[in-house]
Order: sequence, then structure tokens, then C-alpha cells
Amino acid sequence: MALRGIDVSSHQGVINWEAVKSQIDFAIIRCGYAGDLKAYDDKQFIYNATECTRLGIPFGVYLYSYAQNIENAKSEVAHTLRLVKDFKLSYPIFYDVEDPQYQAGLSNDLLTEICNTYCSEIEAAGYYVGIYSSLNWFRTKLNSSVLDRYDKWVAQWNSIDQADFTHGMWQYSSDGSITGITGRVDLDIAYYDYPEIIKKAGLNGFQKPAPEPEPEPTPEASCEELLNTANAKIEALQKENEQLKEELNNMQEKDPEKLDVKLIFTCPKKATYYLSLDKDDELYYKAGSVDKQNGS
Repeated sequence: MALRGIDVSSHQGVINWEAVKSQIDFAIIRCGYAGDLKAYDDKQFIYNATECTRLGIPFGVYLYSYAQNIENAKSEVAHTLRLVKDFKLSYPIFYDVEDPQYQAGLSNDLLTEICNTYCSEIEAAGYYVGIYSSLNWFRTKLNSSVLDRYDKWVAQWNSIDQADFTHGMWQYSSDGSITGITGRVDLDIAYYDYPEIIKKAGLNGFQKPAPEPEPEPTPEASCEELLNTANAKIEALQKENEQLKEELNNMQEKDPEKLDVKLIFTCPKKATYYLSLDKDDELYYKAGSVDKQNGS
């Protein structure tokens, strides 16, 4: 599947979400950047998240990281959780790790530890989490197997998604145009049905659905009940057999030469039949059906 969305921040100004709604399947909204200070909250986050909630637009969030050590990462966790606690996110929380000034010079091991700290603590708080970065950073700096357990959102502005590793989202353009948004906007594709995944798992503030109740076992019939059922079937077959005998007698009375044997029973359908035979009765088998017109 491929769902189309956008990611936005205060750089897009005041968005007309009513106009935007019909053009997208989802939105990823920046909640803030850096550590847990109100000054670092995205100034449009509350408005954007409230409007998406009001209009029923599925959305998630991202936090732009400046973390250079584990302490910074923990502060960014606190910042994110403070901002999202009053919203139900049907898309993930993404950790945006790409800063050229504060993070490009960090070792791969330290960057991995920063990402793992943030993601594991967001997960522990009951949220679906992933990492956002460029295709180049994922290949050269965020390529540790430690991060394989987290979802990835890959930025590669191209007509073809060239990421050769598992990822749930692709940011394919920074030059999109959407009615209701002034100026350029990032365009994204989601490969997973995140709302279904998140709600089914009971993450991001959603309550996990109750399991389907086990079907009630069918009580076993008693021997007496089984015998009564069998007797009822036998009685019905005996009545049917008597009716067939009566029809045969009527046919013989009308034209006795057409039938040269005494037909005592015929099988109109596949079933198990019970016959009562007298001592001198003879039983014949003939495939096919009796043709009342020609007696064959």
C-alpha cells in the first residue's frame, strides 16, 4: 500500500487544514526541537495537532534533535512526551537525526547510542517510534544493527525510492504544493497502515481492543438423545417407504404389465436407508430411476 502525506512545522505558518484534508492521507507534525524547554516547542504544534484531531486527519509527530550526548537525548524524550500527552497519534513519533552542525561530527557509536536511548524510552512510554534521516546518513552513520528494531523514515528527494533496507516511510520531495499551505511543503509516502498497527497494539494513547471471546463449546449429546434422533430418522424413512409402496401399487393397478417385478423400495436421494423385509421377500438392485411412463 502507499498512503500520501505531508510533514509540516512552523515554517509553513498557519495552515488551512480544512482545505488540506482532501489532498492527503496523513500528516507528520513537528512538535519541537532540542531539549525540554518551552522555548523549543514548535509554535504551531498545538494548533496543527488540534486541527488534525478536530478534522479526523491521521497524524504523527517528529522532534528535531540537537542531541550530542545521552543526557541531551533524555531531555528530548521528556520534551516529546510533554507535548504529545494530550493527543492520540495514529502515526509514529519520529526522531529527526540529521543536524549538520551538532551531530555530523559525532561518532557512529555515539549517534547510535543517542538514537537507541531516545527510541527505547519513547517505546517504554507506550508509543510507536521511528527514526528520520537522509538516505546517506542511514547508510553511513545510522547503519548499526542496534537500530534495526526501529522503524525508519527515509529522506531522499527523488522519483524512485532507492533505500535498500526496511523502512516504513519515504520523504520524496521538499518542493510540494498543497492547497491550504502557503509555500513549499515536504511530501511523503507511508508503506504501512500505521493507524491499524498502532490501534491494534494499543499504542499512542489508544486502548488495545479486547480479544474476541472464545466460542462456547457445543455440549455433547447424551446416548438417549442420539438414540431418539436415530429412531426419528428411521420412522421418517419408514413413512417415506410406505408412501413409495402405495405409489407403486397404484401404478400396478393402472397398468400391471408395465412392471414385471414387485418394487418395494426406491432411493430418491443419497442417504442411509433402513428396510424391513419379510421372510419370502426378494431384493433386487437396479441403477437409475423408475420411469413412470415406460416402466424402465
